[in-house]
Amino acid sequence: MSKEIVVGFDGSSGSSNAVQWAASEAQARGARLRIVSCFSVPVAADGVYGLAAADACEGSKSAEEQKLAALGTQIAELHPALEIVTEATSGSPGHVLVDRVDADDMIVVGASAHHHAAAFWLGSTPRHVVRHSPCPVVVIRGAAASSRPTRLVVGVDGSPTSEEAVSWAGDEADRLGVNLVLVHAWSYPYTPVDAASSQAHDLTKIDAACLLEAAVESARERFGAGVSGRLIETGPVAALLQSTRQGDLLVVGSRGRGALAASLLGSTVNSVLDESEVPVVVMPHSRHEG
Repeated sequence: MSKEIVVGFDGSSGSSNAVQWAASEAQARGARLRIVSCFSVPVAADGVYGLAAADACEGSKSAEEQKLAALGTQIAELHPALEIVTEATSGSPGHVLVDRVDADDMIVVGASAHHHAAAFWLGSTPRHVVRHSPCPVVVIRGAAASSRPTRLVVGVDGSPTSEEAVSWAGDEADRLGVNLVLVHAWSYPYTPVDAASSQAHDLTKIDAACLLEAAVESARERFGAGVSGRLIETGPVAALLQSTRQGDLLVVGSRGRGALAASLLGSTVNSVLDESEVPVVVMPHSRHEG
């Protein structure tokens, strides 16, 4: 269970949705909620801070603190038992959000209604957070994300981070009393043109099916939730997106291998975050790498 949930707020509808989701999650987990907002620091034309710039900085901080206080009051009215901390800072959002968190915490960021290049709160913030966070990161898109998920969908590929994602998702499914869906994407890199290549295609499919079956059986032994599997012959992004529906919570490992392989600088995780219509939980890779 998370001891603290940190959420970024910038006044946008996307970040407001993230705060609402984070507050509900913090209450359910008995965790503290820390709402973080970053403001711009004015710099003199010659690059040197003067008294006017210092006063402007204090003014910006004071204004941001007032906004956060009002937001905190609103959240407290909805969740009176929730411990809420607000923080206004001039630091970079991406760096501030990952500061002072550990593996037992959770970071929540909101995405706009846009997709691809224009998708994220303060541009590259979620990508930076996902890359550097030691704890799970939840990217929220849409007001519907504030409701309790109806299913947990997780991508599996047999890698350590994938197994960590299944473990987290299984625990969540049990806590929420919902079903767990394991998704494995597979592909054969060549077009079958003869009997030999067709057999190779079939063997690749069998290997993928065996991996998924083992993951499903393991999950059924570990968790009380209903567990099912989906084997899809397509790219990893398409497989994950095709497997989700409104009300789901999608869980992915930040790094993997095989069909779901992707470094944080690669395309899979970023594309899923850009295109997903449901909240996405990205599990950190730092637990398995030095």
